[in-house]
Amino acid sequence: MTKTERVNTMMRYINNRQFFTIRELMAHFQVSRSTVIRDLENIQELGMPLTSSVGRDGGYAVLQNTLLPAVQFNNEELKALFVSFLATLNTQLPYLQNRNTLTEKLVAIASQAQQDDLLTLQELLVFSHTNPANTKLTELTDFAPPMLRTLLNNCLSSRQLCLKLATTTRTVWVRHVYNRQAIWYVDAWDLNDNGFYELKVTDIVAITPVAQEQTLDPDAITAAIKAARPQPNVCLELTTDAIQQFKQHPHPTAPLQYRDQFQQRAILECYLDPASPEQLQDFARWFLYLGHAATLQTAPTELIAAIRTECQEQLSQLPTE
Repeated sequence: MTKTERVNTMMRYINNRQFFTIRELMAHFQVSRSTVIRDLENIQELGMPLTSSVGRDGGYAVLQNTLLPAVQFNNEELKALFVSFLATLNTQLPYLQNRNTLTEKLVAIASQAQQDDLLTLQELLVFSHTNPANTKLTELTDFAPPMLRTLLNNCLSSRQLCLKLATTTRTVWVRHVYNRQAIWYVDAWDLNDNGFYELKVTDIVAITPVAQEQTLDPDAITAAIKAARPQPNVCLELTTDAIQQFKQHPHPTAPLQYRDQFQQRAILECYLDPASPEQLQDFARWFLYLGHAATLQTAPTELIAAIRTECQEQLSQLPTE
């Protein structure tokens, strides 16, 4: 972290606290006492008024009713933020409309020269899933399901939720929310059944937080998950081409384990429920997407059968010579 980055981060850190000490800043930013003192002097020069108190418990505080100075971006930081927004234009994202207004505000704070650079970048760069005929087009398929935003907002308050589906209601702890093949899923631990379930966000009818007096201790949830976690029953070996495919569409819950320092070989281990046809079919199609550079080392017979079925169906659809 450069000095400028550290000072900017430190300003945000102390602006969110009523009181702080030099010792706290030393521990948080892993710097010496003299460095912290110099940074605080720079922060005061930038216009943030600080008050200090002496004594054993002495420290600093930000004067009340004062505002944090406006954040300034250099040219490369501004480009990085703008390109990040461009890269997410044609993908299903929550808060998509808010992202559009953020882009407008980002351009508004740029100088005329910076705005010209950003507009040129917008013309030059075309990302995957972008309509090449109209790079600015946001189609209906690019918008995430409305319930996704509701789900995420609830998770920010509590990840223990009651999810009402069409035919049932599940009381869950949400582990992950992820997108696979343009569909948003919830990876949820059922607090009653003690098992993980993959639920489509579009199948959720209503969401309510678990009542405070009924919530479980996070440590108890972690212990239950650890006790019930099944051993991996699928093992894939990936070489270079398959690794590149994986990076385009990674497995939603299992990470790659690289086997060499150049990241040319990797292993993926995960668990599939042999009794879930949907899981087996999804994994079979995803496995075929990785290509011949992905080798199945171990797998339940149900998955092998699903892969064979998928291959046969694709072969049957090929035109005859």
